[in-house]
Amino acid sequence: MGWHRGRGRSPMHLFRNRHFNALFFGRLFTNIGDSVYYIAMMWMVLKLGGNSTVYTGFAGFLFSLTEVLSLFYGPVLDKINAKKLLVTASVLQAGLLLFLVVLSKYGIMNVWLLLLSIPVLSFLSELTYPLESVLLPKAVEKKDLVKANSLMSIAYKGSDFFFNGIAGFILAAFSMSMVLGMNSLLFILSSILFLFLKVQVKRSKQTGSVREEWQAYKRDFKEGISFVKQPFILQLLIPLLFLNFFFAIVMVVLPSFANTTGEGASSYGIMTAALGLGALAGAAGADKISRIFPFGKILAAGFLLSGLSWLFMILLSNVSIWYVYTLMFISELSIGAINVLFSAIFQQLPDEQMLGRVNTINVSLLSLAMPAGSLIGGVMAKITSVQLTMSFFGIGLFVLALFYMGSGRMRKLPKVVEIDHTYVKLSR
Repeated sequence: MGWHRGRGRSPMHLFRNRHFNALFFGRLFTNIGDSVYYIAMMWMVLKLGGNSTVYTGFAGFLFSLTEVLSLFYGPVLDKINAKKLLVTASVLQAGLLLFLVVLSKYGIMNVWLLLLSIPVLSFLSELTYPLESVLLPKAVEKKDLVKANSLMSIAYKGSDFFFNGIAGFILAAFSMSMVLGMNSLLFILSSILFLFLKVQVKRSKQTGSVREEWQAYKRDFKEGISFVKQPFILQLLIPLLFLNFFFAIVMVVLPSFANTTGEGASSYGIMTAALGLGALAGAAGADKISRIFPFGKILAAGFLLSGLSWLFMILLSNVSIWYVYTLMFISELSIGAINVLFSAIFQQLPDEQMLGRVNTINVSLLSLAMPAGSLIGGVMAKITSVQLTMSFFGIGLFVLALFYMGSGRMRKLPKVVEIDHTYVKLSR
């Protein structure tokens, strides 16, 4: 019933909620820092590594490895003060980036130091996303959850779009130390914003001995795994795991693809901006789409559109670079919408006190194939060709669309608002 009361309201009314504002703008600044840092690191690793995709593959492996390890700290997130951890992670990121500025100033920076910094900063960054997923349902009403997730995704993809687009020009205009220093300031701003967040989160009390806490951790971890092991949940997640494998290949090869088909750093920035803008536009329309179409049909049609667009992009990449930018944008439209809808579903499915562990387990499962994809992509592009390696993502999307079309259970999924914990029980 709550859904129908809120269906005519603009998502902009959420900005009257100061708790949502703190999360939204805190995420915005964090993502700006993450976007510039990722693009800068991948490009500098390519250049300092002698234009070898093997180094960018290893960098991609390190970036994605921390997402897999998030599996193990989910139960902890359900027990600690999420706000304090958000602030702490942002402050530590700022401090570590300033340390890299010092190394760069003294001329000590090289490809191996860049690679060593990636897992630490990536781990701190990775902490923020499940924490925000835990806090968001507490900051808004259930009827506004898809709208809130859409806006949070817009903050994420919007910053990606703009700053990915200008990242190449930032690298050309500023020194490495200046780029890292600006990033440090952004993380300081995000930590200040998170301080204004005041949301009560139910969590288990930590009492008893270390042994008892360890037993409680294992119990909570097993509960989270048991939830995710349900056939319905696995049918949602496992196809996306394979998709992420191919996406990891794309991201480590993209700098080299931009180098060979475009104009170097500027083309790399525009390509990542096209991907970000497409996902942003898709996220903006997710709420409206979810109210009109069943989720099963959105999945099948969305992945089909995305896969075909990507394959046409590869075929036309030697004709004009503008075909590449345009078709990358179109390919990401449906993926942006689907990502938002998946986020909303996995905030509705588990019990409140399981949100942290379920979200981190989901992130870990979906990221499980990404380290391997990064390493394989770097080597594959070296052995074969960049274009052929890039095409595997489009093929993966097309196969995924066929899976959702052929699976009766997935094809019959209802609208997003109807998929909650009761739906899981009925699906057993």
